[in-house]
Amino acid sequence: MKQLWEKIVSLAGSDFGLKALALIIAVGLWFAGHRDIERSIEVPVEFRNIPSDLMVMDNRVDFVVLRVTGPRTLVSTMDADEMKLSLDLTTAKPGTLSYPLGGGLFNIPRGVTAARITPPVVHLRMEPVIKLTLPISVRLSGKPAAGYRVAQTIVQPERVTVQGPADEVRRLTAVETVSVDLHDTRGVPKRLVRLASDGKPLTFLPDQVEVSVTLEEEQAIRDFPQVEVGTKDFKGIYTVNPKAIFLRLSGPKNLFDRLELGSMNVFVKLSGLAAGEHNLPLQFDLPNGVTVVEHKPASVRVKIAKPAP
Repeated sequence: MKQLWEKIVSLAGSDFGLKALALIIAVGLWFAGHRDIERSIEVPVEFRNIPSDLMVMDNRVDFVVLRVTGPRTLVSTMDADEMKLSLDLTTAKPGTLSYPLGGGLFNIPRGVTAARITPPVVHLRMEPVIKLTLPISVRLSGKPAAGYRVAQTIVQPERVTVQGPADEVRRLTAVETVSVDLHDTRGVPKRLVRLASDGKPLTFLPDQVEVSVTLEEEQAIRDFPQVEVGTKDFKGIYTVNPKAIFLRLSGPKNLFDRLELGSMNVFVKLSGLAAGEHNLPLQFDLPNGVTVVEHKPASVRVKIAKPAP
């Protein structure tokens, strides 16, 4: 055995042995390259020539799995994109359609066989397409800054064209925008906002609208049971009756949280008055946006004992 091995090694070292070895390797590689193998390829599905008045619905087949057999050199180089499955829908009608699949629909090299196609049939449902012009509804989310509320929402254009399956479009009474977030804001300036399809196969023209949201301060009413009555433009001796009044005000809620009133805010003017009793109307100096709803009494009585000299 040892002598036989030494003889093989001796031959391999000769020119004849090297040529024979190269030939054996080449033949082996040729057989290996032409040996049949199997391979699964995900082939994209494409629909073409879809009638303008129809739409593909319930299509859950984005690709099919093609299992092929053939020589390794051919099968291993097959490209899924070059084998795209193209289904012609020129003659499609409303309703359910079925397309049986066969190897002839794929761009398969000669010598390669389609062993199995999954799924073997593509089922489609075709629905009529309609267009409607509908108003826009702005979808708001989040709460504005404390003490503010939505005063006005403006959208331009006010209506858009909606296209989609007849059943879906007929259910709509308006088209909503995606949410406009008002969280902790005091207003939303004009900005482009997309329209929401909510996962439905709808298209819009235009597909964006301009939205602006105006916020205003929330109004509140607050009672001030005892507000001291002051006087102005007088340096003599006098008395005021009553010395404090009930006051009910309306104004921004945020302002009321920190508003304090005194004799500088509620007063009567005494300039030019002679000695004696006078029934005088109240006057008010209040922050901007604050108005008097009610005050009791409606006037005060002032008794001037000694006018200023």
